[in-house]
Amino acid sequence: MTSPPDALRLSPSMRGVLDQLTAPNSTLSPTQIAATLQGATLSIKDVTGLVAADSNHHATHRIAHTDDVEVLLMTWLPGHGSDPKETTGFVSVYQVLQGTAQEARYVQGADSLVDPISTHQRLQGEVETHAPDVIHALHNDHQATEPLVILQVYAPPLRDLHRFTQRTEKRPIAQVLTRQPPPQTPVVALIGGGYSGSMVAAHLVRKATQSNTPLHLVLIDRQASLSEGVAYRTADRHHLLNVPISRMSAWPDQPNDLLAWVSHRDATLGPYSFLPRRTYGEYLRSTLLDTLQQAGPRVSVELRRQDAGAVKRSGARRWQIDCGSNRAIEADALLLATGHQPPADPLKRHWQGPKTRYIENPWSLPTLDMIRSDESVCILGTGLTAIDMLQSLGGGTRSAPVLALSRRGLMPATHAPAQLAPIDPSPWLIPLLQRGALTTRALTRHIRAAVRAAETAGHNWRQALDGLRPHLSTLWQALSTPERRRFLRHLRAFWDVKRHRLAPNLGSEVVKTMHRGLLRVVAGRVISAHGEAKGVTLTIRRRGQRTDETMHFDWVINCTGPTAGTGLSASVTSLIQAGYLEEDPCGIGVHSAPNGMALANGRTSSDLAIIGPLRKADLWESIAVPELRVQAEQTADALLATLSSLSQ
Repeated sequence: MTSPPDALRLSPSMRGVLDQLTAPNSTLSPTQIAATLQGATLSIKDVTGLVAADSNHHATHRIAHTDDVEVLLMTWLPGHGSDPKETTGFVSVYQVLQGTAQEARYVQGADSLVDPISTHQRLQGEVETHAPDVIHALHNDHQATEPLVILQVYAPPLRDLHRFTQRTEKRPIAQVLTRQPPPQTPVVALIGGGYSGSMVAAHLVRKATQSNTPLHLVLIDRQASLSEGVAYRTADRHHLLNVPISRMSAWPDQPNDLLAWVSHRDATLGPYSFLPRRTYGEYLRSTLLDTLQQAGPRVSVELRRQDAGAVKRSGARRWQIDCGSNRAIEADALLLATGHQPPADPLKRHWQGPKTRYIENPWSLPTLDMIRSDESVCILGTGLTAIDMLQSLGGGTRSAPVLALSRRGLMPATHAPAQLAPIDPSPWLIPLLQRGALTTRALTRHIRAAVRAAETAGHNWRQALDGLRPHLSTLWQALSTPERRRFLRHLRAFWDVKRHRLAPNLGSEVVKTMHRGLLRVVAGRVISAHGEAKGVTLTIRRRGQRTDETMHFDWVINCTGPTAGTGLSASVTSLIQAGYLEEDPCGIGVHSAPNGMALANGRTSSDLAIIGPLRKADLWESIAVPELRVQAEQTADALLATLSSLSQ
């Protein structure tokens, strides 16, 4: 096993810098960090052996990490650099160790896109400190003769990188984004700007324009690039959708919209192609911005790039949303589109030592290119997130092994090579529902029978499960709370690996990686974890075994997926505590009416709506675009009906 680069390969000067930065109770202000770097007079010789770029023309090495500070070594080959980014909430200081950094600075427009406003050269040895609101990108000139190498310090460690989208086409800012609404214009606030929030916004703007309804829309989201959310924020084009193009149109009434959009960019793609998720994010952003360009004169839209805090009832307007030091937002109606929660840390109770080699949330970091292909990795989890990370780690090009660990060791199934027609389950499903008192055991038995019947008839098991898709919410609602808990405890993992599948070519790549011996899947759990500067030692107990085994890895990545439930959103938590939302007994969401309006204490709200994962409590199937696009239109209709009643 190849040892990773670590402190032993750094010069005494560099180790001295790291000792100062990571010392307990050390002052980590921008001024102090800059003084520490300048005082050491560091050069490229202090990191010999760590400067290497991969096939993507860049590389990142984490050389120190504590709860208070993170130190990275970043390398770009000539002609390459970073996306525009910002590190709000973190101290950011860097020093050029080799080459000349071309730094561009940007300003963000009202439509969230950024435009360059200045460029600066940062020479070798220079130290630069960034204010929290500076949007910038670093680039190595294409005529450079050597790699650009910088030493980057974040305090505290970077947990959320805001990556912006540069305006690359002649797209003027829509007038609807700069228009000031009259004082009495009804206000709708949308918390969350991923797929769900963006498409509810698009429907509201389109429908208000068509009906000439006055509307001021406030879209609140901390992320820098409009419409991406967690799912489509990835910069790695190896991360693919797990639903084909033909079923991913953003509009329920325009099923071929995505296919038409894609065809103008790549004629080789067809209805059963699986797009990179980043490309799909670009499509959503384009869809919303195009809709805003067509907004009527009585519609105005405001994008607020910030976190939404606690929500309470107010006076003049019905809702008031706390935005910290920024002006509070008052609205007549409110939509919660908070999306997926960050993953929980499965090693929190088991960890000892530094976390230099532990990535707690793979989606919050700029990239995973700090992990070399010759470094061993343990991935915690074997679902879709684990497959994404395997692709980021080099997939079939790796030379060091990856171990994927989960309680059951279940890997996602793969889509069929060609699109298949679903099988209608009505002949057995309707009689089953008519009997009443549906149980998880009975439902499982009938689904297995339907799969066997399909295969006996020469069909594919996927067709039997796909036929169930339109009926999943009905089935979930037919289960009692004890039966839902039984499903979540015993069957959810088995259902998820069959329901949420991989793109065919991606599934083939995973199989090849396993055949090469570079991916091993283990069912078990972590008993203890001990971190060091050079790696992590895990004590693992395999499923069904009583003895433990110790394994050493260069890196450990938490890929357990989003946290279920509602507890991490301040806005949702405050509304539950105030009684405006009601959490379901299974802890997977809050209750809602069929039109998306909140349901609490037996009463349906007229001005509070929810969409997305929060609705799993009543719908179960509430995270994929084919369902969310229908929810988006229904919820927009319900919110506009509320505004109409206010004006009467």
